[in-house]
Amino acid sequence: MSGHHSMREETRRCIEEIRSIAGVVACALVSCEGLAISKYSQEDGLSSSLFAAMSATVLAAADTVCSSVHVQRPSVITITAIDATILIVSVGEVALIAAVIDKSADLPTVRRQLSDMAARIEEVA
Repeated sequence: MSGHHSMREETRRCIEEIRSIAGVVACALVSCEGLAISKYSQEDGLSSSLFAAMSATVLAAADTVCSSVHVQRPSVITITAIDATILIVSVGEVALIAAVIDKSADLPTVRRQLSDMAARIEEVA
């Protein structure tokens, strides 16, 4: 039971750290199967289960595209829209971080911070 509690605490800490990154308006730590492990959103209307499932689907599709042209698995996928950017960051074979980034954010800095976080999560997973 204490192991489960510490894992829940660890995922909560990860989300807190991700949401503290300037420009992050929503984020989720997602299993490769598309289940939200932990999440945060400034907006109440966000469907976290749909966001998690579709983020995992995008990562899986990008992985297939890369494989078809003999390119290594993608580490970060960027979806750019007029009002925001969505970053999907691979956490190895176990999970992913999906984050909605405000258009005013410093995207290279946010990308680096999320990639660093993914590497730390992968080490303990």
